Amino acid sequence: MRIHRVYCKSVSEPDKKFNIDDTQSHHLIKALRLKEEDLIEVFDGNGNSGICKIVELSNKKCKALRVEDIKKDKPPKRKLTTVIPFIKRSNFNFMIQKLTEIGVNNFIIYKSDLSDQSIVKKDLGKILEKIEEITISVCKQCGNNFLPSVSNCSSLEDAIRQIDSDNKTYIFDTEASDYFVQEELGDSSSVTVITGPESGFSKHELEIITNNKDVKKRYLGKNILRSETAPIVVSSIIRNHFGRI
Repeated sequence: MRIHRVYCKSVSEPDKKFNIDDTQSHHLIKALRLKEEDLIEVFDGNGNSGICKIVELSNKKCKALRVEDIKKDKPPKRKLTTVIPFIKRSNFNFMIQKLTEIGVNNFIIYKSDLSDQSIVKKDLGKILEKIEEITISVCKQCGNNFLPSVSNCSSLEDAIRQIDSDNKTYIFDTEASDYFVQEELGDSSSVTVITGPESGFSKHELEIITNNKDVKKRYLGKNILRSETAPIVVSSIIRNHFGRI
């Protein structure tokens, strides 16, 4: 019998009841129609998970009790960070979903100079809430006990400042002269990928990229990829490489 996965910020102490939040409770009760005594797997997004038993149910609330020892996953040795722009909502949500499925560990989201201003002016709080909702849903489905970190920046320049100096960092642009090949990654422990919006990088952003010696500029081919497609393609290549070394 399949045990359904549930996200909760704390897996709790043994023999202590704890509350599942309203959103997760609603899904367990209304969508999955679970009952008292049913088992669920609860994960906290920090690598910890545990088998729990539902002990109380109401119309909107669910309480659980951990019945097995906590399983602690080791953090990944090799981390993948994507630096991506705010784009049209439906495309942005799709991009976040697929990148989380692939296994991106960190999202750095920035406002590009050439981004559609109607997108940039939207409520940032709601956007971040939606990102959390998507990443939780994906990690539940994928069996990944680590939620990706998310940070937002006012510009590409600010985003680049947040990149770990130990990472190999690549930016992808149609004007680049060197093709990207996964062999150049070697045995790197962590990699950062930077992509731009539909309208490309501004002159100012290109100057920032050119003047930063730690950022390698690469070309993906003659076909121009959509802004949500490019990071998915590159992240898939890098994750495949991580799996082989």
